[in-house]
Amino acid sequence: MQSLIEKYRTVLVILVICAIVLIAYILKSASAAPVKEASFTAAPVKKEKEPEELKIVEKVFVDVKGEVVNPGLYEVRQGDRLKFVIDRAGGFTPEADKKVINLAVKVSDEMMIYVPKVGEIEMHGFAPSMPGIDSAKDRININTATQQEFETLPGIGPAKASTFIQYREEHGPFAAIEEIQNISGVGEKTFEKLKEYIYVQ
Repeated sequence: MQSLIEKYRTVLVILVICAIVLIAYILKSASAAPVKEASFTAAPVKKEKEPEELKIVEKVFVDVKGEVVNPGLYEVRQGDRLKFVIDRAGGFTPEADKKVINLAVKVSDEMMIYVPKVGEIEMHGFAPSMPGIDSAKDRININTATQQEFETLPGIGPAKASTFIQYREEHGPFAAIEEIQNISGVGEKTFEKLKEYIYVQ
């Protein structure tokens, strides 16, 4: 047996060396192989919520006249209260008839705000064409009234209503309600009937 081992010793040594070299080669190859980078799936970036669009506040223009400290054209926000506009105009003058002005009214574009003097409405039959002034509640503005609106006046039919409009077109806006007496067929008696229902602006 011993002689047999000695006979094949050289072969065994060669086989062992080959096995060691083979193992070493395999290990070397394994260590030299490029490491595959881990594939990372980027997490979706959450899109930040865009800030809500700021509500655009509409700007409007109003014309302030009469008994305020600084009459003029003012740029304000749509829906502002009349009090804010009056304050912008410097407030009322001592002569202003504040009792006929509703400061809670919301203003709108192209509104004309007229603050009368004390006694002016009663004296001249004048009432501003704006909401919130009670004295103009049941009246019509004869400078802007339509045919149908004139026909709502006591004693005024279609024919007479058309004469109001014709006179206005030919002579321009009425300066005062008394001017309607210049219209053919409208005398003092008719004026007395109508003066409580009309105003000029």
